[in-house]
Amino acid sequence: MARIDESIEIKRPVDEVFAYTTDAENWSKWQSFIPEAAKTSQGPMDVGATFEGVSRMMGRSLKWTAITSKYEPNKKWAKDIASGSLMIEEQVTYNPVEGGMNFNIVYNMKAGGFLKLISVLLARSMRKETKRSLANLKSILETQTR
Repeated sequence: MARIDESIEIKRPVDEVFAYTTDAENWSKWQSFIPEAAKTSQGPMDVGATFEGVSRMMGRSLKWTAITSKYEPNKKWAKDIASGSLMIEEQVTYNPVEGGMNFNIVYNMKAGGFLKLISVLLARSMRKETKRSLANLKSILETQTR
């Protein structure tokens, strides 16, 4: 299993960052490796909400589905993502700090089949894309008008 753990400080209130990052409509705007994503379940965001989308890494497109496994507004949320033989547990925590908040994202990845053979390369690529995505998120949110 590969683990990716990255954080960034964002000079915005926690509630604004939480609302933006839990809205699937925004994922492709800040996550460089997710060109498509949509919430597929009805009703408000909560545990059990479902999503589908496409990730692009290492020149390949991977379709995925996800289900929200934890949801604590303005504190944390998590989802379990499945793409063929690739399983990813994603957890995001939102911590207030002076002048803004700390956004932390953790991916625990388990790969099987062919993906297991390239899991080290996949994790390296995902770590790089995650760092890029966090910089995008910071830039987008800190330049929005209040």
